[in-house]
Formats: sequence, C-alpha cells, structure tokens
Amino acid sequence: MLFRSGRFQRTIPVTAATGNSSALLGLDFHPTTHRLLVIDFGAGNVLDVNPHSGAATVFMPATAGDGLNALTFDRAGNVYVSASFSGRVYRTGPTGGTPIVWAEDPTSPPPPAPPVPQTLKPNGFPPFGANGLQFNRDESALFVANTANDTIVRIASKGGVAGTPEVFTNSINGADGLFLDEHDNIWVCANQSDEIVVVDKTGKAISKLGDFDGLKDGKPVGLLFPASLVRRGDWIYITNLSLNLKAVVGQQSIVSQYAADVKRHTIARIRARVLGFKHGDDD
Repeated sequence: MLFRSGRFQRTIPVTAATGNSSALLGLDFHPTTHRLLVIDFGAGNVLDVNPHSGAATVFMPATAGDGLNALTFDRAGNVYVSASFSGRVYRTGPTGGTPIVWAEDPTSPPPPAPPVPQTLKPNGFPPFGANGLQFNRDESALFVANTANDTIVRIASKGGVAGTPEVFTNSINGADGLFLDEHDNIWVCANQSDEIVVVDKTGKAISKLGDFDGLKDGKPVGLLFPASLVRRGDWIYITNLSLNLKAVVGQQSIVSQYAADVKRHTIARIRARVLGFKHGDDD
C-alpha cells in the first residue's frame, strides 16, 4: 500500500483459509459494498480481502487453469472477471459466489464450414487472451483487451445479456489493462511497446503516452511491460509489471533482458492528456 504521494505505507499479507498462491493480479474495491476484491491468478479464484489484516475468503471460485486476470463492475454491482487462457468473461453478483460464463467466443461448426473467429482466446504473443475490461458510460458494451491478439474486443450488452464478441480495433501491441474515460475514450496499456495508447469511441488512436528509457539502479525508467492503469484526477498511475517473458513462456521479447535485470518494481505516473491529436468528441 502506498500514500498518494507514492511513499510506501505498509504491506498487507494476503492469507486465505483455503490457501492461496503468491500470484496475485487484478484488484479493486467494490463500488457499493466497498469490499477489496483481489484476483489470485495462481489459485484461480477471486478473494475478498480485509484491507487491514489481509485475512481473505473466496469471493468467486472459478475453474483452475482459466487464468483469471482483471475485474470490473456494472452499476448493479455485478462483478465481471476476464479469463486469459480460456478466453471467457465470468460474472457473479455483488456478494460473489459461483459465476456464470457471461461471454465467450461461439463454438466453431465442424468442417467444411469456416471456423468462427476467436476474439477472446489468445492466438499470439504473449499468450494471454482476455485481459483488462470495462463498460462504456451507458453500459451498452463491455470492452476487453486481448493481449496476444493486440486487439480491443467489444461485447454488446442488452438487459445484462452479452452479445457475440467482436473485434473493435487492432494493433495495440500487447493490449493489457484499460479504462474508459468520461468521453468513452479507451486508455490501454500496450505492454509490448511500453506505452499507453488512447483510442476514441470509433477505435481511432488519439494519443500515445510514455516509453521505456532503460534501467537506473535496477529500476525501470518510464514504462516497462505496463500492465494496469488507473486515473486519479489529472494523473494516470501505471503498474510496471516488468515481466521477463522468456522466463515465463520460454520466448523473449525485445525487452526481456532488461526485465530480467529489474531489482525493484515500480508504479509510474503520467499526466492524463491527449497529445498532438484532435479530441475524439471534437469531430
């Protein structure tokens, strides 16, 4: 935990009665119940964590091997969780429990019929599919990053029922965590190009922010495998995962050797601004 100034405050050791792994990923406070929900990527569940003691119970179980990654909420307080390996979006209620599969790619018919495009499963590098996710302002659609495919996927939502996932826009190199602003612009971590990409509600790029400027004293300067981001006022706060992909998946990226030399992980800060492009709502 950090103070708003960035100064370290304290460590919260997360301990679950059922046992948990050390691979914790997405987290957020529930907007109505104010519970701290933390994804245990290794154990394959979502934990309800006491933010003071760290004591945790299982909020949402899921199938092992799904690769639970990021979470978001709708106005009713339902919780949506992306699964990077199975290419699914799960949904559970405000108090948790066994989830339903809210969205996934349709099953392809048998040959000779053409296969159905896979939009949420991973089909590239790095091998993580459905990742960061959030609804637009009127909750008519959920937008989901697919890291391996370099895409943002749009899933229409009507009366809480998901439509067929479809690619909204392409070519965000390692699309990871995302959020939508008050104009429905989508701010996305591009973890393979070490930048933040902003696209408007038509899918057009309107800004790119940040870069990797090497290591200093074992710490990234700028962005190194940026994985999640959040806006607070005029600032965007970005988690530098600094992941050495060669050690994890056996194949290196152009910055894997830098990531292997990281001794201290960091959170970066950058001003929330659109640079050099017309604002998406000014057309």
